[in-house]
Amino acid sequence: MNCCAEFVFETDQPGKIYQALSPELEDEVHRSSVDLVVEDTSVRLKIRGEDVVSLRAALNTWIRLVKIAFEMVNL
Repeated sequence: MNCCAEFVFETDQPGKIYQALSPELEDEVHRSSVDLVVEDTSVRLKIRGEDVVSLRAALNTWIRLVKIAFEMVNL
């Protein structure tokens, strides 16, 4: 069973948010995949998991990373 979640984070600095998160995209993940796309005024995050457990784990990680990136950009 494949699972998917997609989030759009509105920001006035999408490029900086993407730069902060892009190194994490290079990490090899076994049961999930992540797409991160910069748009005009937002960053779109799409997470796919092979099952609910892998999706939940990836969501926990990426939501925490996005929160930290926003906090650092807004210092």
